[in-house]
Amino acid sequence: MRKNVKFSIVICAYNVEDYIERAVESIDRQDFKNYEMIIVNDGSTDRTYKKIKLIQSKHKNVLVINNSKNVGLGASRNRGVKKASGEYVLYLDCDDTIYDEKTLTKVEQVIDKQSPDIVYMGVQYIGGSNRLYLPNKENSTKEARLACDMHFAVSSKCFRREFLIKNDITFLTDTYYEDMLYSMKATILATKITYGEFPFYNYYRDREGSIMSTPSLRRCTDMYKIMEHIMRLYVMSFIKNETNSIPQKIDIILDAIKNNKKSPVLPKRNYKFVKEDEGERKNAN
Repeated sequence: MRKNVKFSIVICAYNVEDYIERAVESIDRQDFKNYEMIIVNDGSTDRTYKKIKLIQSKHKNVLVINNSKNVGLGASRNRGVKKASGEYVLYLDCDDTIYDEKTLTKVEQVIDKQSPDIVYMGVQYIGGSNRLYLPNKENSTKEARLACDMHFAVSSKCFRREFLIKNDITFLTDTYYEDMLYSMKATILATKITYGEFPFYNYYRDREGSIMSTPSLRRCTDMYKIMEHIMRLYVMSFIKNETNSIPQKIDIILDAIKNNKKSPVLPKRNYKFVKEDEGERKNAN
């Protein structure tokens, strides 16, 4: 693998022998070439792994990780990021494609101007409504993304790798909707965010057997589990930070009363993200 790689593109593959080559080709045709592909075969039982190894034999910038058994998307992505060497991390689902051949160039131009922790980008739906989601100044502030992210999928975002490592941002494993929690954690912790007003990838909604096209009871229960984690991000962090600031507020108010001052302007909250207790996280799984 090359040193000083700009992008590490992580692709997780499970039983997608008919789609994996299309995803890789969309990366290969990029006019910006300073990237590495990290393909994680998540215990596929079809010919997916054979196709991945064939891809690797044709591309010098492909690293392959082979899970001996299926461990899920979150755990596979975590493995991929651990092996990444790029300055920025991008995620691409194995049955989707990068939007067009100019896309990585556009992402690189946004990064070079601002060096952000997160770049928000858009997505083009293929199939169904064929809707195009694009970020803009209004929907890509931290407040807007925390209130209602335009598109929670991590494939619509680019993350600075050192930022992910420093803040221990990883995917919750063995659950659906892991993108939602990951995106919200990253947004809370990011100190510098920006956006590119262009789609990063094509999201194909017509693949039979895909995770999001297969209704199940577990998907419903996992949504509630993710909501519980999100509530902890907001509520517990708010309570702890408010509680910690009470002594300082009391001192300011008492000083104002003692010296007959006007109603004091209390200092702005120094809001800090409170990590979930590891024991609680395991119990929630």
